[in-house]
Amino acid sequence: MTSTTQTFSNPPPLHVFLSGRVDGISVDMSSSWRHEAASLLTPHGCHIYDPTRVILAAEGDYQPRPNEVLTNDRRQLNLTDVLLVNLDLPTHIASHDAPFFTIGEMFLAHARELPVITFGTCFRGRPGYEAVVTRSFDQLAQAVDYILLHYLPCASTS
Repeated sequence: MTSTTQTFSNPPPLHVFLSGRVDGISVDMSSSWRHEAASLLTPHGCHIYDPTRVILAAEGDYQPRPNEVLTNDRRQLNLTDVLLVNLDLPTHIASHDAPFFTIGEMFLAHARELPVITFGTCFRGRPGYEAVVTRSFDQLAQAVDYILLHYLPCASTS
């Protein structure tokens, strides 16, 4: 009887972009859910892109300029496998409070054929939302579980 040896290669890490409102709210508020998401994803080997990290690491009251944000978003989306979006917002929001960059990130990710996974109910049922969102959940933990089940690479045998 011959014996065969199986070796397992390490799959590439899953890159998850954490999208959600930053402008118009405190950096603590905009980063707290991202820290929670990272704590759920990183034990599984996921690499996280958190746009608030630059603001948190900066000295003083640094606020990135809009063209910096868009340029960085496009670059990071090119390196991303899944977009996780926080849409846990009030049901009705004034247009000046709309998460403009978050919505833009969703459309950019969709154009790149990336999965767009959301939690929160804001915009649910709207045609543009339904056209670009892969799957939506009420809670962050549900969205993370879905990402891990459906998009986390498995070790392959060779």
